[in-house]
Amino acid sequence: MPAYHATVRPLPRALVALLVAATLVLSGCGGGISVGVGIGYGGYADGGYGDSAPTVSLGLSTLSAGAGTTVRLTAQPYDDYAVTQVDFDLAYPDGRVVALGGVRAAPWQLDVVLPAGTGGHVLNLRARAWDDAGQSGVSRWIGISVR
Repeated sequence: MPAYHATVRPLPRALVALLVAATLVLSGCGGGISVGVGIGYGGYADGGYGDSAPTVSLGLSTLSAGAGTTVRLTAQPYDDYAVTQVDFDLAYPDGRVVALGGVRAAPWQLDVVLPAGTGGHVLNLRARAWDDAGQSGVSRWIGISVR
């Protein structure tokens, strides 16, 4: 089997001369030229720039408590650039979803009081993390049994 050899061809002299001339002209008026190679992952969904939406997981201080009890929600968000906010939601058994509040800095925690009149039901909670590009990601729903 013959060995594979890659051949690298240099840029034509005319192209190099054009790039140098354009750089000199633009630098004289405060402009510039940039030649680079970018590697994106994610295609069109993230604009081709490789900025992924954040991910987040949610933890509860307990999975069972009485109505009127304070429960601590703790999110663990991750983003490839910066997480700017985490919002917390509660879903009632009838399907209504209400915003509980948000936090803008670590630790990503929120203390909430379980609503009165929900004893004997399971309430579901989730977290939504936001990044500096306005993208968001949500955790899975976690149920808490209200006594």
